[in-house]
Amino acid sequence: MNQTITLHGKEYRIRSPFEPEYTEKLARYCDSLMKSIGDASASKDYLDVSVLTLLQVAHNYFRQLELSKGPNPEVEAEIARMIAMLDEAEKEAAAHRGEARHASDK
Repeated sequence: MNQTITLHGKEYRIRSPFEPEYTEKLARYCDSLMKSIGDASASKDYLDVSVLTLLQVAHNYFRQLELSKGPNPEVEAEIARMIAMLDEAEKEAAAHRGEARHASDK
């Protein structure tokens, strides 16, 4: 779908496979980053700000990717709790089997 977006004060006519609202959301995110980077950068050159923004987006992506791969303490604690419950259930089942065997011996 053809759409006009604004990045760092420049309008771009683009073709996007996404819904217009989502494309606008992406553009607002990039525009916000470009503004922050442009304000903090010594260079006000549009290309420099664009390259720095691209690097920041790549950094954000890879950081999120690494975080999603890393250990999640809450999930690990829940898994440990479930393993302990399973161990306890196995012990109880073994005890019941032993009692049943003992009762049938009588």
